[in-house]
Amino acid sequence: MAIKLIALDLDGTLLTSDKKITTRTKDIIARAMARGVTVTIATGRMLRSALYFTRQLASDAPVICCNGGYVGHAEGEPVFAKYFDPDLVREFLTFVYERNWYVNWYSGIEIYAPEYRADHFDAYRTTGNFVVTEVGNDYLRYTENVPQFVLRNLNEGIDAYFTAVREQFGDRVVPQQNTGTSLDINPPGVNKAVGVQALADAMGLSLDEVMVAGDADNDFEMLAMGAFSVVPENGLPEAKERASYVTASNDANGIALAIEKFVL
Repeated sequence: MAIKLIALDLDGTLLTSDKKITTRTKDIIARAMARGVTVTIATGRMLRSALYFTRQLASDAPVICCNGGYVGHAEGEPVFAKYFDPDLVREFLTFVYERNWYVNWYSGIEIYAPEYRADHFDAYRTTGNFVVTEVGNDYLRYTENVPQFVLRNLNEGIDAYFTAVREQFGDRVVPQQNTGTSLDINPPGVNKAVGVQALADAMGLSLDEVMVAGDADNDFEMLAMGAFSVVPENGLPEAKERASYVTASNDANGIALAIEKFVL
């Protein structure tokens, strides 16, 4: 069947290494959308950043963000949302604060952190209107509707954090997208495949009408869910093993080439 929904990871996939969408890619996506194809983002990033890049594509589709934990827009009821229980948010943040780890967390379009450190948000440097709300030690006020935490350690890496979180919280949280210096933490049962499926269901689409694209460990479930899956050449080997098609790298218009080949 023809592709009617395309869900694209951002970092390492749609975005180049300098965190931008090429003109070539925008043009190809515009041609697909002109044919009635819905194009959206499926990212580990937070809602504000996902919406920023869909606007660059002139798409008004619901976004899939926080590794599938939230599907929707900034306003109105989401297509899908899975939040941590506020008691667990308080427990997790207290655990992190007691160890003086750097953490940020999301609610809606807001991003919270003890304080803003520019070097910890380098991936967001091309996101317009990017703002971090500094809460200091007043973190217990910000525990509602939280779909994701992110732990960051630029100097020593994140492995020790991963082990400690696993030991303390077990299967009450799901660590994913370990970049080596940052670690996403989501509620159980959340991944990008869940978000893509929720959007496809809301649109009345079967998976053979869906194309997905990603490059990293938080894309594995999405790439293997049964949709037509695309991985750029720079993707992880494990991602490529799950791919229907391996395209050129994110710096060589790989997504544009795949859409042109299989959609246009």
